[in-house]
Amino acid sequence: MPDPMPESPDTVRPPERIVFHVGGFEAVGGIEAFLFDLLTNLPAGRDQRSMLVWAQVLPQFSKIERAGTRVFRTPLRAGCRFGLPDALLYARHGRQLAKADRIVFLKIPPEPLFTRIVDKARARRPRPTETVFVTAYRPRELWPEGMPNWVRRGFDRILVQSREFADDLREMQFTGPIDIVPYIPPVAAAAPVERPREDPFRLGFLGRFVPQKNLFYLFDIADELRSSGVELHLFGGGEHDRGLRDATRARDLPVTFHGVVPREAVAAAIDSCDAFINPSISEGQCLVALEVLSRGRPFIATGVGAIPEILGKGKLGRIIPLDDAAGAANIVRAFLAEWRAGEWRAGEIADAYSRAYPRAEIIGEYEKLL
Repeated sequence: MPDPMPESPDTVRPPERIVFHVGGFEAVGGIEAFLFDLLTNLPAGRDQRSMLVWAQVLPQFSKIERAGTRVFRTPLRAGCRFGLPDALLYARHGRQLAKADRIVFLKIPPEPLFTRIVDKARARRPRPTETVFVTAYRPRELWPEGMPNWVRRGFDRILVQSREFADDLREMQFTGPIDIVPYIPPVAAAAPVERPREDPFRLGFLGRFVPQKNLFYLFDIADELRSSGVELHLFGGGEHDRGLRDATRARDLPVTFHGVVPREAVAAAIDSCDAFINPSISEGQCLVALEVLSRGRPFIATGVGAIPEILGKGKLGRIIPLDDAAGAANIVRAFLAEWRAGEWRAGEIADAYSRAYPRAEIIGEYEKLL
């Protein structure tokens, strides 16, 4: 059979231009960690990728650029309430959007700016620019009153991490394509380790100290667990840092603050605890849950975002109520009795996690979609 004729220069399409519109980029954040994993794992050279952010200079940016994505950044962070950082980012680097074949939004800018970007994308010739949104939170938690019309109109496609998220969007009358693909799961660099099953039991929290994470409720649960031999270990920081430390002293709680943990030290932080707890009032897929499970640690959390779906994929953790500290403490005590009896094993948890979230396949899904 003769070899196929090579494509003529006239039929070879130029590489697609993809712009990731991120807006504010936090040094520690779930959607930022997902984006970092995505951009450093997608094959380089098949398209032209760029990223628009407002942030200080962060080490993640140099690694993202080495992997093949140009970073366009502005430093202004003040004036978020008025949309000033997003406006400056557009004024400085909006021309990158005009060249894009696809714009992937990780966060949605203020309505006037978003509408302007979308209108220009739809008017682009010879073909419009596709607009894509990757959800950071469950849609019904992000828009409890329903998806605004300007958001519904603005996206051609939405990527979600859970079937329930897709159902939310259909209930909100989003009619475009919806693709269900999990965040890229962390890879365990080494086999998970077992900790001695002795008191005190080390219960960890990993994340930002912000209202969404509901950490004062966690302290109410800790109050209920005083006689259960449980220590609380907090890894992270944020606007509630001082208030949480003051509450620890005022209530004399067994809490240890470890500060913000760099990404390369997350595995060691997780290994230092026996289980992790997350009392959030709103979540997306919750990348921390995947990081914790990859190290073979059980995850105890409120049933928000995709957490029920994650914990439904095997014996991986427990769901606690959102507003019942005594009830939540009873669930933790029952879990603790099982754990001390040897019913929760790090290797079994990590194996169940890796089967539920095959990393190479998920990266391949993002490569096909984006």
